[in-house]
Amino acid sequence: MLHLGIRLCQPLGQARWFASHIVSHQLWFYASDVPKRKPYTPDYKPTRSPQKFLAFSQDDCERLEAFYQSWASSQTKKSRVPVNEDLLFNVDLANMELNAAYWDAPTYEVRRGIWFDSQDRPLSAELTEELEKFRSQLDFDSPEELQNDVCKFTRTYEEGNLVVFVDKKTAYILQDMDGGDLQLNLIRANISSPLLLKGTKIFRSDFQDLHHGSKNKVDHRRNQLGKISELITWEVLDLFGINAPKTKELESQRENDILEREIESDYDNQGPSNSRDINHLVLCVHGIGQTLGKKYEYVNFAHTINQLRTHMKKIYDESPSLQELNHQNGFKDWKNNCNVQVLPITWRHEIGFKTDATAKNPEDPSLPTLSNITVNGVLGLRRLLGDVALDILLYSEPHYKEKIKTQVTRQINETYHRFKERTPGFGGKVHLIGHSLGSLILWDILSEQHKYKLDFDVNNFFCVGSPIGVFKLIQRSKIGSSEPQEMENLRRERPSCDCLYNLFHVCDPIAYRLEPLVDARMAQYEQRYLPHRTGESITSKMLEIGGSLWKEKHEKSKKNMNKRETLDPEIASRLTDLNYTGRLDYSLPPGFLEVDFISAAKAHISYFEDMDIANFLLKEILSNHQRAEEIVVEKLQIETG
Repeated sequence: MLHLGIRLCQPLGQARWFASHIVSHQLWFYASDVPKRKPYTPDYKPTRSPQKFLAFSQDDCERLEAFYQSWASSQTKKSRVPVNEDLLFNVDLANMELNAAYWDAPTYEVRRGIWFDSQDRPLSAELTEELEKFRSQLDFDSPEELQNDVCKFTRTYEEGNLVVFVDKKTAYILQDMDGGDLQLNLIRANISSPLLLKGTKIFRSDFQDLHHGSKNKVDHRRNQLGKISELITWEVLDLFGINAPKTKELESQRENDILEREIESDYDNQGPSNSRDINHLVLCVHGIGQTLGKKYEYVNFAHTINQLRTHMKKIYDESPSLQELNHQNGFKDWKNNCNVQVLPITWRHEIGFKTDATAKNPEDPSLPTLSNITVNGVLGLRRLLGDVALDILLYSEPHYKEKIKTQVTRQINETYHRFKERTPGFGGKVHLIGHSLGSLILWDILSEQHKYKLDFDVNNFFCVGSPIGVFKLIQRSKIGSSEPQEMENLRRERPSCDCLYNLFHVCDPIAYRLEPLVDARMAQYEQRYLPHRTGESITSKMLEIGGSLWKEKHEKSKKNMNKRETLDPEIASRLTDLNYTGRLDYSLPPGFLEVDFISAAKAHISYFEDMDIANFLLKEILSNHQRAEEIVVEKLQIETG
């Protein structure tokens, strides 16, 4: 005979009731596999509940709990808590969600870990609140009450709509009670599996019980950073229809895994989250082809810059010479803090024109779509050019050029002021990095400070994989201060910065030199080469071997005819006015076997994943610049045969 006493939970009260009954330390988690919202995708809706949750650091957990207790009891308006490494993210307690503080990124659900399922996943806030309220109403010292009591939730959850408590810390959530008294007896005896009992077994735990295990899971994922450049081969092959269907299916799964690892690694939170001292703020502006990997959406550039930040910290930790630079500058935490913060500026999604072939122009829907005017031949190549080249065409059109410069200026200033607000006392230097078209945008902004005014002075300006050289050549503009003897119709431009750098890979088809635009005689001299930072990994060793082979071939091609000489003082003066070293162009040598189209595409998008680039940027940012008295250059020899 079915004999059930079902107690219906009372309507839920305010959050302050919930908080007042929880006094032990709790874990805080965020979802990593299913976002709640996506920027630039207003119609996005999650198709399932998140299944993967990562724990915040112990420091974040303690601060979140303390703030939550205060917020829940007083219901103050301020509900954002800065969290994660360098406080780059916020937890919104009112909506229980995690989002990036400085750039557009997916928003993820946050859960306060009190009740967990058998896979150590925290239950939702609504379900947890009902469980806690019902638990507070039960007398666990009176077995008779438990034998005749089943709680029915006020709503149906994914796990079920009924709960049976075994003890204070164990319960089963059920979809139904078809098994009657037998099912209840098996549950209370705790001798059968949840699957046979048609229920979900849940546990109540505290901070000490679960934190260690969750941290191990997070640390494991942090070692699996995904690289955008790893996928360029498959992107290009797919555009030309070369991938076999089975291989494409496997690669698609691999891409999804990489994307998830990217999101998890970007929310790096196991180090100290207290705001460290920052003396150098670096703002990075992206360039063309940000829609090339459409499946990565906004994760693309923000994730890449997160990688650059991680590389800089790793390099600093392993470099006594870099640490000494901060020591000389009098920084108290010079042993473990590089004192540099790197943030992305993502402008492309704010510009109306869409490179999606079928997307309508939001500014004038009567215009045809890109697909309407596309010729049918070599569609793969056309799609690639559409992703990479259209942004350059946009910047050549006055309407979009004005819009892009205005938008980038606004975002840079807003990010700068937001950083100052979140980093009280910051009075250090600000540096700019522009990648590809981003460098040209920054160049024009810095050359027109009367119109596109930045709210700070720029120390170092790094152009990376930059087409500035060819643009300025077409515009009949030279670089540097004007000279009296030059032709009247020849323009000279000088960006407002202390030091200008032009970094490029010799295989990058988008990059051009700048020094010959300062003085045409610089075309006869080689650019400088970035020193290679040797690592211990097999990949690093292969790159070192490849670089050595290239260097040997390069030297042989010159037939030992290199001629080192001191640069003419007139040219040197023009160059040192732009960079204290007297050189602007710095190149990475080509890696091992980098000779094909795919390698060229990789070269253009992989700068921020390169440890040599990160090492050079960090060294130049931290160094105290002293103007070079003389500049030694090498003649550029033309290869023959």
